[in-house]
Parts: sequence; structure tokens; C-alpha cells
Amino acid sequence: MVTKSQFGVRLRQLRKEKKLTQEELAVRIGRSVDALSNLERGKSLPNFITIEQLAQALDVPLGDLFDFDETAISPRRAQLFEELQAVARRLPDNDLELAVEQVRAIGRHSR
Repeated sequence: MVTKSQFGVRLRQLRKEKKLTQEELAVRIGRSVDALSNLERGKSLPNFITIEQLAQALDVPLGDLFDFDETAISPRRAQLFEELQAVARRLPDNDLELAVEQVRAIGRHSR
């Protein structure tokens, strides 16, 4: 279901904007990290009480949780960006410069 994926992407986006870990947000809403992870991965949808708790814990209006941008990135693309970023963090500067050049070359080629 697209809505579950969109909700998950939006929830993760809001959590990261607030600089919260999954653990911190899970504690704030009284849910397990696994339950929050399932929401963010689009594996499940929250009930209304959890939606209210999420909005309060993230300090956003309730509707912001459903402010889906139709052009927003897919969950898979978001996962790939996170993976790319994690790999890049571990690279020494010279390798990171090379990786950026390679990604730019791929970007020019795929246009």
C-alpha cells in the first residue's frame, strides 16, 4: 500500500529533522523501537492514538504527518541515500573525493 510507505517516509523525515533517534522517539510515544521501525519502513500503519502521540512527540501539527509530497522519494531511494551516506562517512578524504567524482560521472551519463 502506497499510503503506508508514504507515511513511513514522512515519519522518518520528521524524526530526522528533529534530530531524534528511533529509540528516543519510541520512548516518547511509549512504543517499542521495532514498532516504530515498522512504521518507518511502511510495514504497518499506526492507530489514531499513536498518530496523536507522534505529532505531539515531534511537536508538529497532526496534518504534517500526512503531508505527502507526490514527488517525494520512495522508501527504497531513501534507504539507498542513507546507505550511500553511511559508506561515505567511513571513507578517507581522498577516497571520498574520488567517490564524488564517480557519482557525478554517473549522473552526467544517466541524463
